[in-house]
Amino acid sequence: MMYQGGTTGHPSTTGRRDRRADNASFILDTGGTILGFDQGMEDLTGWPAVDVVGRAGPFVLTMSSRDPGNPVATAIPPGAQLLDADEDAARLGLTLGCRDGRTVEVEAEAIRFPGASGRTTVTVLRVLARSGSSQLDAAAGGRDEMTGLADRASLEERLTASIEQSTLEARPLALVLADVDHLRRINDRLGRTAGDEVLLKFAGILRAAVADDAFVARLGDDDFAVVLPGAGRGEARQFAARLRSTVERFRFGNLRQSDGPIRATLSLGAASFPADADRGCDLLARAREALDEARSLGRNRVWCYLRRPRVPLRAPVFFDGERPLLLGFTRDLSPSGIFVETPVPIEIGMRCALSFPLPAAEGNVHVIGRVVRAVPPDRVAGAELNAPGMGIEFERFGPEDRRTIDGFLHAHESTTLRPERGELSF
Repeated sequence: MMYQGGTTGHPSTTGRRDRRADNASFILDTGGTILGFDQGMEDLTGWPAVDVVGRAGPFVLTMSSRDPGNPVATAIPPGAQLLDADEDAARLGLTLGCRDGRTVEVEAEAIRFPGASGRTTVTVLRVLARSGSSQLDAAAGGRDEMTGLADRASLEERLTASIEQSTLEARPLALVLADVDHLRRINDRLGRTAGDEVLLKFAGILRAAVADDAFVARLGDDDFAVVLPGAGRGEARQFAARLRSTVERFRFGNLRQSDGPIRATLSLGAASFPADADRGCDLLARAREALDEARSLGRNRVWCYLRRPRVPLRAPVFFDGERPLLLGFTRDLSPSGIFVETPVPIEIGMRCALSFPLPAAEGNVHVIGRVVRAVPPDRVAGAELNAPGMGIEFERFGPEDRRTIDGFLHAHESTTLRPERGELSF
C-alpha cells in the first residue's frame, strides 16, 4: 500500500528543550568583569567569547530580581555582587543582553568560588522569556510592530507552506492559538500601557517556549499563534498545557495591583494536520473553534478541536504489509484516531502502518498512526477500559481512505456517543 506523501520517520521536536540554554555558564568577578564565557553562552546571546572575556561590556547583564518569577529589572553596576556576603549560592532572575539587540530573561544559579577570590560562577537553568525581534528583523516586513513577531499575513503564508512540506515528508503539523484572558480588565484598571507590557512579556515567553523550527505570530490584539511542525494532537496539547502553566505562574513584577504583582492566564485551542484539516485556512478556522470552546468553558484551559465525537466500532486492526498481522480490535473511531484493544500495547511514540475494515466499505482503509496513549494489562483493573489497549492518532491516510473514514462517521453521526463537556479529544 502506498501512503500519500511518502514515509514517516521525522520525530517531532516540540518537546525538545531549548538547546541554547543547555550548559550555558559564565564567570564574573567583583568588578563586573567577565572572566569566563562558554559555548552555551555564545549560543544563547550571540556574543563570541573573545568579545566578552576580560571586559565588563559589551555583554549587558542586569539582575531582574532575587525571585526569578517576579522580575523587576535593576542594573548591576561595576563592583556589585550577585551574592550577599553570607551566601555561597542563590537562584536569581537575570536579563542578558544579546549581540543582535535583543534581551533574554533567564533563571540562573550563582555559586561563589571557594576562598576569597570574589569570583562567581553563573549557570543558566532555563530561559524564561525573550524580548522583541532583533534589530535586523525589526526592519523587515511582515512583522507585528509592537512585539516583533510575525503578523497574520506571514502566518497564513507559513501555514500553507508548512502543510505542503508536511505532505511531502508525511508527518503531522499542529496549530495552537493562544488568547490572553481578560486583557481588557488590565487595560481598564492599569491603563493600555500595562496591557501592552503584558503582551510584550507573553511574546517573550512564547519565544522561549518553542523549538527552533516552530513559527510564532501575533494575529492581533491579544491573540497569538504557533505552528508546530512534526507535532500531532497529543504533542500540541502537551505544548499548550506547558505554556498555559508557565503563564499562570508568571508574575508581571513591574505591574502591580493593591494585592501584589498582576497575573495573567491563557486560553488555548489546537488543531492538527491531517487529522482535522488539510488546508491552512481550514486548520486556522478549526483551531479558532477550539479556542472559542476553551473560552466558553471558563478560560485558562486547553481545548483540542473535535469535529465529531467517537463512533463505537468493533473491527480487527492489522499491521499493514504484504502479510497483514492482527494487532487487536477497535473500540471506537474518530476523525483523528482509534482506540485498539490489544493484550500487548505498543510503547507511546511508535508509528505504525495499519489497516482495518469499515462496514459497507470496499476493502480495508490504510493509515499511518502514532501511539499517544497506552494502558498495559497490569493497569486495567479499576480503569475505565474493559481491556488493555492503546490510543492511536492518525498521521497519514491512503489516497481515498480519509474520505472513506469521514463518510462512515457521517453516516453514523446520529448514533455517536457524545463526549462529556470538558473532555479533550485524541
